[in-house]
Amino acid sequence: MNIFLLPYTWLRHLSMAFWCASAGLLAWWGVLTLIVVVNVDWAPSWDGPIILTTVSVSVVAASILGEANLRRLPIWNRALRVLIGGAIAGGVTLGYYFVWHFFVGMVVFDKYAVDANDPSLVSFSFRVGAFAMGGLGSGTGAMVARKFTEPVSHLAGGMAAGLCAGCVWFIAGLPTEEVVYGLFAPQRDLFLAGALMGTVWGFVFGLLTWSIPDELYVGWLRVLTPHRFGRRIPIDAPDRTPKERFIGHFPRGLDLFLTDEEGVQELHLSVTVDEKQRYTARGLSQYPTLVRRLLQRVDLRYDPRRPTPVETSLSSGDRIVLGEGEQRAELEFILLPKEEV
Repeated sequence: MNIFLLPYTWLRHLSMAFWCASAGLLAWWGVLTLIVVVNVDWAPSWDGPIILTTVSVSVVAASILGEANLRRLPIWNRALRVLIGGAIAGGVTLGYYFVWHFFVGMVVFDKYAVDANDPSLVSFSFRVGAFAMGGLGSGTGAMVARKFTEPVSHLAGGMAAGLCAGCVWFIAGLPTEEVVYGLFAPQRDLFLAGALMGTVWGFVFGLLTWSIPDELYVGWLRVLTPHRFGRRIPIDAPDRTPKERFIGHFPRGLDLFLTDEEGVQELHLSVTVDEKQRYTARGLSQYPTLVRRLLQRVDLRYDPRRPTPVETSLSSGDRIVLGEGEQRAELEFILLPKEEV
C-alpha cells in the first residue's frame, strides 16, 4: 500500500479490498500449511475456530497496516495498532464462535446439538452465526484500533464480510449438480471453499469498512499549453488551512504567471480550497473563462451586474480554458498525494 501508486480514480476504492483479500487468502494458506505440511495435531473440533480466527485477525491486521502505510505513521505506531486490532479481533471471534455453538446446540436447537457440534458437517445453517460473529469480531478489532471512528461502517461491514465468506464457503463446497451452471468441481471441493472463504472475507471487509480518504490527496493546477507546459502549483496550504491561488499575467504577487499572449488577463482566475477540502474555481475577468468536464461546460466570466464572481466546484481531471481561439491557455485540475506538496 503506497499512496504514490494509487492515482485519484474510482479504482482507488478497490485497493484496500484487494489488499485485505490477499491477507485472507494467505491466512487460509497458512493454516492449511500447518495441517498438511507441518502436520500440527489438534482436535478436529478446533478446525473451525482456528481458521475463522486466523482469517479474522489477518484481515484486520492488513486493513490497519494498509492505512498506517498510506499515512506514513511511525513503525512503532503501526505495530501497536496492528497488535491491538488483531488481538481484539481474534479474542472476539474466538469467543463468539463458542458462544454461538453453545447457543445453537443447547438453547435453540437442542435436538440438533450433535449435528451442530459435528466439525465434519458442512452446513451453513449451523455455521451462519459463527461467520457473522467472526465478521463482527473483525469489525470490532478494526474499530477499536481506529479509535471508534465510523462504528456502524466497521461493525456492519465486518458482519457482511463474515456472512459473504460463509455463503461462498458453503456454495463452493456443494457438489456440481447442486450448483447453478456447474461452476465448481464435480465433487465437494473444500479446498477451493476455504480459499474463496478467506479471499471473499478480506475483499468485502476492505471494501466496506475503510477506503482511501480524500485527505491523503491535495489539489494542483497544471499548465497544458506549450508556454510553461507542465508547470504546476499546489492549491492547498502546507498547514491545510483555507487558501486561494490566483492566476493571471500581472508581474508580481500571483501564484501562477501566464503571458497575455495566451489570452490571460492580469487577474483572470482563482482557485480556492476550504477547511473541508472542497475546491472551487472563481472567474475574475470578463474575458472567456471556461471549465470543461464530462458532459458539462461552465462559463465563469465575471458579470459586473453580480455582487460576487461566478464560481463552480472542481473535481480531479477538470480542464480550465482561459481566453479563446489561438490566444488561450489551458489548465488542468488534478489531485495528487499530499506528500508531493
